[in-house]
Amino acid sequence: MRKIFVSLVAMLFALALGGIAQAAPVDDARELLRQNRDAEAFDLIEQAAERDDPKAVDFLAWFYDEGRHVAADKAKAAMLYRRASGSHVPHAQWRLGVMIDKGEANGSLEEAVALFRAAAEQGFTNGFVSLGVMQSAGRGIRRDYAGALQSYKQAARLGNVHAFNEIGVVYSNGEGVPKDEYEALAWFIVAAGSGDHVAPRHVGRLIDRLGESALPAATKRANAIGREYGILKEPQTAPQPASDVTVS
Repeated sequence: MRKIFVSLVAMLFALALGGIAQAAPVDDARELLRQNRDAEAFDLIEQAAERDDPKAVDFLAWFYDEGRHVAADKAKAAMLYRRASGSHVPHAQWRLGVMIDKGEANGSLEEAVALFRAAAEQGFTNGFVSLGVMQSAGRGIRRDYAGALQSYKQAARLGNVHAFNEIGVVYSNGEGVPKDEYEALAWFIVAAGSGDHVAPRHVGRLIDRLGESALPAATKRANAIGREYGILKEPQTAPQPASDVTVS
């Protein structure tokens, strides 16, 4: 009886280890990529994908999508993303939606919206941002500026730096809200300081329009946004000196 019990414990432990190891190929592949060992990372992911690891299938799609180690193949990437989407992998859902929206994969705009929404429902922040873009433009869904702003704000609260830029665009263009370039500048400052690559151009454009005298009020507002959304990084106002702006 004791031997049977020990065998059962050993079997359960082995199963548990197997469950833990299931995510290891993706983690190991990321580390290999950081070491510029692309071929090894690709082989590891390809083998895991052949075992129907959904995250590995998504990762394999990324290799073909980016043309990393292999020739770029959007059709194959889309096929693999669709396969991973069937297993509810949020990155795959989001990326397939983007490819459909850009005409790089078969599907309707309505399907793209559904994919963005599915990714967002799992807390994938890019899903919220892309859903907001579709809501704002009225692509695949009724135009809904209020819904778009809500989607962007949800992404921002989850730490997506690009969402701050999109909120700046909302106020800069007056999309469903009164046009307010001073408010837009504050959001762009937060986005730029948090690492968004597009926002610095918006900051420079608005400073050229509004003048440097707009910076103190915009900085104060950026501080308030930073506190509200938990942004700890110091925003930059390139091409202005970084010392002009603080978020605390």
